Amino acid sequence: MDRVVELWRVAIRIRAAHFGFGADLAAAQVGKGVSGINVFGRILLLLGTIALLTGCMDRIDLEDATITLMTGVDLDEKNELLVYLSSPVFSKEAKDKEEEYGVKVESLRQARGRFDGVVTALTLSGKIQVFVIGKKLLEHPDWFRLLDVMFRDARFTVNARVIICDGPIKDLFHFSPTDKPRLPLHLTRLLDKANQRNLTVKTTVQEFHRQMFEKGETPVLAEIKKGKSLKVLGTALLKQDGRYATLLEARDTMLLQMIRHGKQGETSLTIPLLANADKHPIIKERLTFLVNGINRRVKTSYRNNQFQFDVKMKLRVSISERLFPFHMEKDYKKMEQLISEELRKEFAHLVKKCQESGTDPFGFGVYARAYEYEAWKKVKDDWPKAFANADVRIVPEVSILGDGVIK
Repeated sequence: MDRVVELWRVAIRIRAAHFGFGADLAAAQVGKGVSGINVFGRILLLLGTIALLTGCMDRIDLEDATITLMTGVDLDEKNELLVYLSSPVFSKEAKDKEEEYGVKVESLRQARGRFDGVVTALTLSGKIQVFVIGKKLLEHPDWFRLLDVMFRDARFTVNARVIICDGPIKDLFHFSPTDKPRLPLHLTRLLDKANQRNLTVKTTVQEFHRQMFEKGETPVLAEIKKGKSLKVLGTALLKQDGRYATLLEARDTMLLQMIRHGKQGETSLTIPLLANADKHPIIKERLTFLVNGINRRVKTSYRNNQFQFDVKMKLRVSISERLFPFHMEKDYKKMEQLISEELRKEFAHLVKKCQESGTDPFGFGVYARAYEYEAWKKVKDDWPKAFANADVRIVPEVSILGDGVIK
């Protein structure tokens, strides 16, 4: 029974240290109390001690598990559903440390059973890093229902990145460059780096679920293409029902992120400011600047059966490259006006492109619901159509904080 007392003291020390109590004092008090307890009481203490210990009843060795790091869905030429997975192989005997499989199924849940029939271990879906959607699948308005198991089954991860592949995803899953790490890890790092530079968006499974059911915003996903190497194309805009609408390239994605989130990650823009006298110049007159900070304010109103959004953005920038002569100390205010005007044009072009494609990736519908609810109720079931007729004015105001270390 002394062993029971000692085990109980150890358990109390652990718990007391966790909550910041005096571990030795608590254990001493327990020892005094245990010494006066009968056999039945000590048995109860033993059971309580066992309950405090950690355990792992469903432990699975890595060699006995197929840990899916990347999975994807696509359609073949006959519009039949294809599901692929990529998983690392934890075996000293295996020469290929990555296994890829594809099966023809009717649902994602059915695919798991098919995979268990061909892979070397039990298929696990809790570590998926990237979920790839074939572009052909996005032509069908009801495709989103295929993802039901990802939200219904608690064993699926909701932190996986959802992306679109321009082309058959079969070629992507069988792509194994010799100068890169495993494909799921390489693709994950590529997407995260591109998002950090605001070249594309980062949409997790959980965030994608929210966007699909958010009536005041349309979904956005990163889009890649497999050529001789993997390339991030930019941001794909989806319609309200999930169908593919259009692609925003990297530059437009930077502008989109500035409107949606303000300053996030690193944003570097190169803009033309002055026209060249030479029709075929070797050096074009361009200005590159880093966005150090953004303060934005959105004013929402409804007039003449039209939503109006006035967005005022105060940008703090630092010039990192200037390929033309300019007297910054004397005319820096003029430079700020030139940059503001160029950005205003580009923002206006981006908004027009989104309106024409029937999308609202900015989330202006959320502002409409918050500030003009009565008008919003009438159009909430078809917000992209109402947004297409909205008047959006984005007015940037640029402040130059620095011009580099040379004049």
